[in-house]
Amino acid sequence: MNTVPYRLGTGLIICLIAFQACVPKNQVDHAVHIAVETQEPLPEGDTMFLTGNIPELGSWNGRGIAMIRVQPNRWEAHFSPKDSAFAYKLTLGDWSQEAELEEGMAYRDLGGWHGLDTLLHAIKFGAAQRHNDGQVSGFLHVMDAPVDPEGIIPSRKMWVWTPYDLKQTELAGPLDLLIMSDGQNCIDPATSTFGVDWAVDEAILSLMEAGQIRPTMVVALECATEGGNRRRMEYGPGELGESFTDYLVHTVLAQALEDPYLTEESHVYFAGSSMGGVLAFRLLTEYPGVFDGALAFSPAVYVETSTGLAVDAISPWKVKGRPMPSGTLYMDNGGIGLDAQLQPGIDLLKAELRSIGFMDQKDSFKWVVDKKADHSEVAWRQRFPEAFAWLSSRSSVSEE
Repeated sequence: MNTVPYRLGTGLIICLIAFQACVPKNQVDHAVHIAVETQEPLPEGDTMFLTGNIPELGSWNGRGIAMIRVQPNRWEAHFSPKDSAFAYKLTLGDWSQEAELEEGMAYRDLGGWHGLDTLLHAIKFGAAQRHNDGQVSGFLHVMDAPVDPEGIIPSRKMWVWTPYDLKQTELAGPLDLLIMSDGQNCIDPATSTFGVDWAVDEAILSLMEAGQIRPTMVVALECATEGGNRRRMEYGPGELGESFTDYLVHTVLAQALEDPYLTEESHVYFAGSSMGGVLAFRLLTEYPGVFDGALAFSPAVYVETSTGLAVDAISPWKVKGRPMPSGTLYMDNGGIGLDAQLQPGIDLLKAELRSIGFMDQKDSFKWVVDKKADHSEVAWRQRFPEAFAWLSSRSSVSEE
């Protein structure tokens, strides 16, 4: 299937597969209505299909549900999925005839949910083509990550970014450091899962120019490429998760801090999304004093799935005595599709944080919800600048 490269790694479809939410059986408002308009009427012998990651849509078999032609250039489909969040695409019956849409990222997986009623516009049908949205600004070096001395975490790519060539620039003040998970999606759209990056480089340059943050180096580590649940297990609680955080702190971060441009005055931050958001929370609670703050975008801290509990980062934290996050914590989520399914878990964590008084520390905690946003790099790109500016401003306040 030629679309596989655009669905591997992190992003919407990986999260949907891992975290499809279980919905009470007595909930009846499951109906989904999807309409598609084509620029020109399809030939009489053609049929448009909805295919997706759930059984009702063929589990990505390229066909799924046949749509009904209601007008010469308009097609519609109605169905009631069991799972409350799913991903889907449009084809003419196989992956060599996939729809390029005006909406979203052309060939990117679309997110669906109970009650969805949407109209899409198909430009043409054919083999999927990758479209990169964005560019690399500043100075980027791609290298192999340091070797795990314990031999548990395989070496993988690491993106190291600076706003300018440090060898040719004399800094007037401290250089801060931002560690990021899912590094392939952070800076370069050519390496990102769906051809769109977080645009962290442009955001930092803009915030620096506005005087909102100090010059910042980014070290972004690629996620696990072994497949299966490896990424979820490394970023979440558990034996492998503990090995990963130990590697991240004592090997990756330790090596980064050897850079002569990073001093004792440098602030150290972490940022991640989805399971990377879980990792952000774990690092602040399990490694006190190491990070000045963290950004947890759409964190999947507690998610119930159709096959049982997939992720629970709250119970292990409670077992350890609910340690207070050490440093400033920013959390957020959207309100569409999978992000809506993450809301109960986030609310549960907020309640626990409130019980230990952390929610009352306005300078240390901020939570944002964008009800129109989905679970995607596009959404995180939009929220990152304001989030990082706030995190940096809180570090400045704590020094006064």
